[in-house]
Amino acid sequence: MSPNELIELWREIASGPPAGSGLDRRLLDLDAPVSLYACVFWPSGRFGLLIEGDSAQRLTDGRIPKCRGVKLVHNVVSSSPPRTVLQIMLEEARLTEIFAVLCTDLVQVARQDTSAAGALRQCIDRLAMWQGLFERIPPEGLSEEEQRGLFGELVVLEEILLSALDRLGAVTAWTGPEPKNQDFIHGGLALEVKTSLAKRHSRLTISNEKQLDERPHEHLFLTHVRLDESVSQGMTLPGMVDLCRARLEGDPVAAHLFDDRLMAGGYLDIHAALYSENSWKPSSMRLFAVQGEFPRLTEANLPPGVGDIRYSIIADDLGSYEVDLEEVISALKGA
Repeated sequence: MSPNELIELWREIASGPPAGSGLDRRLLDLDAPVSLYACVFWPSGRFGLLIEGDSAQRLTDGRIPKCRGVKLVHNVVSSSPPRTVLQIMLEEARLTEIFAVLCTDLVQVARQDTSAAGALRQCIDRLAMWQGLFERIPPEGLSEEEQRGLFGELVVLEEILLSALDRLGAVTAWTGPEPKNQDFIHGGLALEVKTSLAKRHSRLTISNEKQLDERPHEHLFLTHVRLDESVSQGMTLPGMVDLCRARLEGDPVAAHLFDDRLMAGGYLDIHAALYSENSWKPSSMRLFAVQGEFPRLTEANLPPGVGDIRYSIIADDLGSYEVDLEEVISALKGA
């Protein structure tokens, strides 16, 4: 079931005569090791998901994961055998689309296990992961600048990482959606990606003093992706996502990790229609070796007491540090 189909099911359930209290529910899967229900909770009419299974599964550290706009209720019923009940209820209607993605993700996770205990534990752990995602994913989708930034990272993943490494290795190296200082890290090599429009001055914004600090790595490359706005020849962000997914076909582990990284980066398939107006064509991709006298600010050359900096460098002035794509691919293969 897709998130859109789940939303339609919730609306269908809610269209019936409202109950004074309790909930109306529809079973989602007959074969899963736990019972999975799409629910509407009354009297509020709020959408939700109910997961029940014969096992006593406790919360990690005894704490209920907290997601903005979502209420989570966990109970272990003292029966024989004991039964665990998870109720996940939406409290902010503006988050319906993201909530639908969360619920379909939990349903998929529960289906993949063979036992009730395992499925319940997977769902609890997955809720803990979603706790952080809910804080980062904008309900209105990514801004145009965020779309371009993600597009540029996917261009590098598709053209460089997937050319140098196996599929799982390439996706594992993609750290851009995580709180890392560089967008790709593989062995002793790191790549930082900056994306700009070709019609603008090639001024690259560096977010902090660690982004171009090569000391933790054997090799650090700055990658500048320039994009042309093109409706006829360009590609939308969802199109770029589909291109990468096609490259990952045949490796389900890599494909699943890729989807997790997309979500961590704020991209949800349910928002794809919002991104249909913007399309780009990569006009160039330049790579620079960050070493020696490369112009940058790092912790090593900042005055004492200075930190949390943000500055710009001009890509057109970095010609003496430029390297070939083949050199970067070779370094990746040897990392």
